[in-house]
Amino acid sequence: MRSKVWYSCGIHPLYCSNNSSLLELEKLANNRKVIAVGETGLDYYHNKKNINLQKKFFRQHIRTAINLNKPLIVHMRSSSLDVLKILKEEKAYICKGVIHSFTESKLIVKKILDMNFFISFSGITTFKNAQHLVEVVKYVPIERMLIETDSPYLSPVPYRGRENQPAYLYNIAKCLSKIKNMDLNVFSAITTKNFYKLFFKRN
Repeated sequence: MRSKVWYSCGIHPLYCSNNSSLLELEKLANNRKVIAVGETGLDYYHNKKNINLQKKFFRQHIRTAINLNKPLIVHMRSSSLDVLKILKEEKAYICKGVIHSFTESKLIVKKILDMNFFISFSGITTFKNAQHLVEVVKYVPIERMLIETDSPYLSPVPYRGRENQPAYLYNIAKCLSKIKNMDLNVFSAITTKNFYKLFFKRN
C-alpha cells in the first residue's frame, strides 16, 4: 500500500540563520515525497532583528520552488506588504502556492488571489475576536480555499487552548461552510479537491 504521508521542505523565517544551508534546501526539496517548498515567508511579529536574512531566504525558497515545479507554503505575520512585494518580484505565480493560516484583510487577500495563490484558513476563523475574517472568507472563491490545523497550535472552538489535532478540521470546515452558506459535505469535497489540485497537479 502506497504511503499517504507527504512532506514539505523549508526553513521557517524564525529559524533563518547564517548557519542554514540554502544549497541543502534544494537538495532535500527535490525528493519525490516532498510536495511543497516551505514553510517560508516573513515574520516581523516575533523577530525584526533579521529581516534582511528572512527576505534572502524567502527569495531563495521561491526560486527553488520554481526550479523544482513545486508550490510554496507561505508564512505571513505582520509582513504582508513585503511578502507581496517579494512574491511579485520573484514571479511566484509561476510555481503558485498557499498563504497558510490567513488572518489579513480583504485588500491583501485580493492581491494574493491575483497571483493565483490559494488561501488557507485555520482554527482562528472560529474565534470570537476574529470577526474580520468572516468577510474575507465570504470574499475568497471556494475554488481557491484550503483549511488546515496548524497543529499543535490554534485549536478551533470548542477546543481552544488544547493541543490541536487533525480531527478538529471538522470544526473548521463546519464554521467556514456556514459562513459560505454551503452544505458541509460539498464544502469538504471542494476543499479536498483544491488540495490535490495545488499539490499534485502541476501544470
